[in-house]
Amino acid sequence: MNTQVLLFLGKAALLTIAFVLMYRLLLRRETFHGLKRGALMLSLVLSYVLPVTVITVHRDIRKSPVVQTAASAQPAATPVNQIQPFSPVAQTSAPAPSVSAAESAAVQAPAVQKDKTVVLLQILLAAYLAGLIVMLLLRVRSILKVSAIVRGGETVERGDGYRIVVTDKNVSPFSWLGTIVVSKKDYAGIDSNVLRHEKAHIAHGHPLELMLLDFMSLFQWFNPAVWVLRRDLCLVHEQQADADVLNSLSDARPYQFMLLSQSQGGLAFNIVASFNGNGVESRIDMMNRKKSGRRQMLRFLYLPVVMCISLTLTANVAYDKISAEPETEVQPDSIIGVNIFTTKMGELPFGGVPTRTDGKEFLYYLDGKRVDRATIENLSYSDIKSHTLVRDKAAVDLYGPEAENGVLVYETNSGSAGDSNTNPSAVSNNEKTTHDYVDLGLSVKWATCNVGADKPEDNGNLYAWGETEVKEQYTVRTSKWGSMPFSLKKYNINSEQGTVDNKTTLDLEDDVAHVTWGGNWRMPTREEMDELHDNCTWEWTAINGVNGYRVTSKKQGYTDRSIFLPAAGYKANGRYEYGSNGNYWSRSLMTDPYGDGSVICGTGACIRFNNNQADVGWEDRMAGLSVRPVCP
Repeated sequence: MNTQVLLFLGKAALLTIAFVLMYRLLLRRETFHGLKRGALMLSLVLSYVLPVTVITVHRDIRKSPVVQTAASAQPAATPVNQIQPFSPVAQTSAPAPSVSAAESAAVQAPAVQKDKTVVLLQILLAAYLAGLIVMLLLRVRSILKVSAIVRGGETVERGDGYRIVVTDKNVSPFSWLGTIVVSKKDYAGIDSNVLRHEKAHIAHGHPLELMLLDFMSLFQWFNPAVWVLRRDLCLVHEQQADADVLNSLSDARPYQFMLLSQSQGGLAFNIVASFNGNGVESRIDMMNRKKSGRRQMLRFLYLPVVMCISLTLTANVAYDKISAEPETEVQPDSIIGVNIFTTKMGELPFGGVPTRTDGKEFLYYLDGKRVDRATIENLSYSDIKSHTLVRDKAAVDLYGPEAENGVLVYETNSGSAGDSNTNPSAVSNNEKTTHDYVDLGLSVKWATCNVGADKPEDNGNLYAWGETEVKEQYTVRTSKWGSMPFSLKKYNINSEQGTVDNKTTLDLEDDVAHVTWGGNWRMPTREEMDELHDNCTWEWTAINGVNGYRVTSKKQGYTDRSIFLPAAGYKANGRYEYGSNGNYWSRSLMTDPYGDGSVICGTGACIRFNNNQADVGWEDRMAGLSVRPVCP
């Protein structure tokens, strides 16, 4: 939350600077007083609105053509209830090492740096709030002083929408809301043009406008551009009031001389419109300037230009639609036509290994292990279950830079039987559901696919923590149960963060796994995620071009069993990270995400991983993550 507030303030400050620079460059010397006032006020409003305006550009994710499988026309029959969580023909050449206890501790090392960053952000936010309070107190003090002068003065005249108050204080003539204040020594011989000038301020609403500007500018008290903008607006107010006075005069020079003679008058307040308190030389220069022509109004176009640039820079590209178009098979245009399966079964060595027409070499994999060409040539036809060609970008993504010339992946009948990772006793149907699970020898059984998916490698749907519906946007505003700070409506144990119900585990009615699948299915707890993390080997691999982790049990008697967790990514604030990381919700509230004893209830525990590491951590509950159900 601290990061979001400071980031918003930084963006607002930069936009204010941009608007003020463009105004001073293009409009400062023009005579469009009313439009200039509007441009300055709109600049400050836009500096707060644009940083929170999000334009989301939706793009489809189309699966790239990946493989051509010779045996795809005649797939091997799969026994009922026997699910293959992964295919060895698509695994990577350099699987990630298993996540040991020592490596798990190493994964937590970045948290120390994160803690330092959090402390720094808290200090910056505290300094900002302290400055805001000081500036607010100073502003209130000035208002009280002016109010006291108005209340202590004597009303000598009332007109249409204004009154004149004479005070014993030594002040320059000024207007405050509907009141014109003049010192007793000035009122005796006051020029009527001074009163006409102050009445113009009231008629145009300058005091109210200045009060509104003061309120908005407080939030950027640290930004010099805000104070420049305020000074420019006060000057425009004076110029507009001067213009109204000059419209009733045949000669402007006496009025200008009077301005010069009174420029060193009494005390002036920065919260009011004072007759001689702002840029007398600039005001006289504006009086002598020729009125701006209509063509000069094109200069106001800087406002939409800055707006468009800002929105372009802050636009989010949301990759949240997966194309349903069928994948296109890769055609082996650089391979000499060899019918790989023409040799009779069991008679002769298999010598029909494809080669490239350009003389470059493929990489060769046999049952998940890299081999040389000679090993493939010595295979018999009866040994081969299928072969797969992987090339172009897909080959490099899956097997690394060495695979730029393509990869031939062979699966043998013996290798398939020995590495299926499933057997009829390992995977079965829950009596109360139609979904399949794998018994890894842990306290619960893990489903073979995500909620919203039909196969282990399908990404499935993304859900916010404690929500059961898929959404277009995953933000604080769309969060069902609220988000930090101070707005949590459920699952909260901290009275400073919202409604307290002392619930730290999702009710079944808010558990998307149970609501969607029924029966005994539910989301895993934090402890069950820790158990999966600590008692399994985590191997980064791919199935049919989908990256993820193959999670294999280390429990005795269960080491041939595994599940596959695809890198389905996450959605948050218009962003969709896909294919490079995975995030899976638990049903447990993460009340102490930083491990320092602080109670923060806006997060949920989750499994999170990329191609280098996997751990159990946390995410803001408003984010959209995957869900992998478990059952007893």
